[in-house]
Amino acid sequence: MFTVTTVNLSSATGTADSSLGPSELGVLTPDEFLALLHRLRQIDSAQNNDADPHLLVTAASGRFIIRTGQGKLFLYNARDTTEPYSQLSPEKIVTQLDPQRTHAPFTFTASTAPAQPKATPRYAIAFAILITGLALNGYTIYSVFYAQSVHEIPSVVVLTDAAELATLHREAIGSYATGNQPGDRVITVTPEGKIRFFELGTKDGLSINTDSFRLGRHDKRFCLLTSESGVVDFVNPDTLLYYRDTYRRSK
Repeated sequence: MFTVTTVNLSSATGTADSSLGPSELGVLTPDEFLALLHRLRQIDSAQNNDADPHLLVTAASGRFIIRTGQGKLFLYNARDTTEPYSQLSPEKIVTQLDPQRTHAPFTFTASTAPAQPKATPRYAIAFAILITGLALNGYTIYSVFYAQSVHEIPSVVVLTDAAELATLHREAIGSYATGNQPGDRVITVTPEGKIRFFELGTKDGLSINTDSFRLGRHDKRFCLLTSESGVVDFVNPDTLLYYRDTYRRSK
């Protein structure tokens, strides 16, 4: 099953408008979700560029953002917008997000029946199972603690003083980049209170993600607390730190 929220899409998900905002569709079956993806990629290109319509999807394999452009679909990891996107067909997106969906088994013709392997001593099988179990347990523990260390959101104190908010917001407005080559990433803070994440060289010039934010502090450092994209730190007025990458003011 897929829990879906549309952003800047009409109720029929056939048109896009930036004034529509987010709308909860609830839980969809794989067939319903597949039909939604086919409708999404048919959106008019002009509406797509102006409104940045997209889907926020929670599935068995995680949380994702799905965008469209020129009849194609682009899949992003919603929990780490620094990861590159994948261009996939609607069917492949459904399969990737719901790994429990079954596939037709491999078959063998009568003329190519597989050869029977030689019998393996029982003690060898038991030893192999033991070693495999220990390795999997070790890797699972490592993965859990590594993921927590990278993605754990720090404790943030949200600012409430109106004068301070106005001053800091005004100072934050601008664009910050990891570099100026294709593949470098850009963060733009807008006067409207939005934060946009780009990748230089992205097809159609589409943003990877657009998010809202609140101003806050943690560890005595000014930061932007986004709704879905984590915390963006200000090292100084011209330098951002986001998921261990440094972004320097470009404009």
